[in-house]
Amino acid sequence: MEDSRIISHFDVGALADSLGARIRHSRDLRFDSVSTDSRQVVPGDLFFALRGERFDAHAFLGEVVARGCRGVVVEVQVDVPEDVVVFEVDSVEAAFGHLARAILEKRRAMGSFVTYALTGSNGKTTTKELLAALLVHKGHRVLKTKGNLNNAIGLPMTILQLESTHDVAVLELGANAPGEIAYLTGIAQPDYAIITGIGAAHLKGFGSIDGVARAKGEILRGERLRGVVLPESTRIYYGDEVKGIHCRWVGEGAGIHVTDVFSTMTGVDFRYVEKGKLDWQIHLPLLGGHNASNLAHAMALVVDESWDQDTVNEAVAGVVLPSGRLERWETPNHVVFLHDAYNANPSSMKEALALMAQLVVPDQRCLILGDMGELGNTSDDQHVALGKRVAFLGAKCLLCVGSSSVFIREGAVAGGMSPQSVFCVPREKLDPGLTWLSQQLTGGDVCLMKGSRSVALERVLTFFGAHRL
Repeated sequence: MEDSRIISHFDVGALADSLGARIRHSRDLRFDSVSTDSRQVVPGDLFFALRGERFDAHAFLGEVVARGCRGVVVEVQVDVPEDVVVFEVDSVEAAFGHLARAILEKRRAMGSFVTYALTGSNGKTTTKELLAALLVHKGHRVLKTKGNLNNAIGLPMTILQLESTHDVAVLELGANAPGEIAYLTGIAQPDYAIITGIGAAHLKGFGSIDGVARAKGEILRGERLRGVVLPESTRIYYGDEVKGIHCRWVGEGAGIHVTDVFSTMTGVDFRYVEKGKLDWQIHLPLLGGHNASNLAHAMALVVDESWDQDTVNEAVAGVVLPSGRLERWETPNHVVFLHDAYNANPSSMKEALALMAQLVVPDQRCLILGDMGELGNTSDDQHVALGKRVAFLGAKCLLCVGSSSVFIREGAVAGGMSPQSVFCVPREKLDPGLTWLSQQLTGGDVCLMKGSRSVALERVLTFFGAHRL
């Protein structure tokens, strides 16, 4: 099969049909690539003039045309040279999604193509990377979501990179509010899906854990869905909904589960068990026992009789996660930072603290914890509970960062931590907190840094001159 991006198979008329667009300046041409960023346009691009909270790309059309753009997708009439094809639509964002869906449909029509989709409160990106690694090791050419480009813009961006030689797509779906997973599922139309878990994330949009479950469960209503992997703990939500779909449950009490989980500073060892069939010893070179469960979900979706224990271990041996997910960094003074600051919610905080309890003695446990975002009216209580959990864990010192830092401190002190071992700073004044922390740290200490993206805790690594291990 010819190696080319699927979008190049669409002429102007087919593109207009896919976009639901009216054409001006029609020409006989095709596009090899798409851009949504005026700064990154290359000659020949099709440019989507998206509107955002802080920008309207319609304002940059002159710039993109000067850079050699050959087509624009717009919501308003624009004045551009006649050699630039104009696709007029009611919503550029919706048209972006329409084209992504059409590209997947075009690839399916060519034969031998499978789409996997993943959602959940925690572990989406890790499970996506593990699933892709398993499929690549089996000889598939996989298109996967880069990082966590998993929303109404990121998902189409990924799909628009699809080439004719890709035979698998592994797509991550994220959401902050009800209806968003349903919209993304309508674009991706997955053949198989994984829900990695349900937890207290984005409660401001979802309202409650039940609301989270309902929203994530929207993936189960995909029109093409043939099979799904779900945590046993979600059976209460989805047991009836998956009747008629091939479903594999993973977790304690299920036919597929992990046991004998043992975490070290170099990874996690565990047994992957399918009752009556398999009992394999697996080594995953990622920190955190929760990643054993993430791998189990991926394995449950693709492992069959053609696999064995060694194949799985070989497949995951070289997995590297996107930045900010339990990376190990070390300072010149031999303090190790566990950089888990890509994002945070109560469930992922609990997992990270459990890892610290397993790997680090109390006198060497240090913590930098930032805000957990989008928790709605539960936010203050959730941060107090986090502080109490830190106190129960036992720690040498705790630096709290962000607008909710006082509540983390409140919980930690109420739980028994010495007030002298806890320090709070707002996000904008991190350096005084790091100066205080530097006076607490000694060689051999291990410092977990975790918080929502808005807190930008990666600044810690620069301050301490740390390098990645």
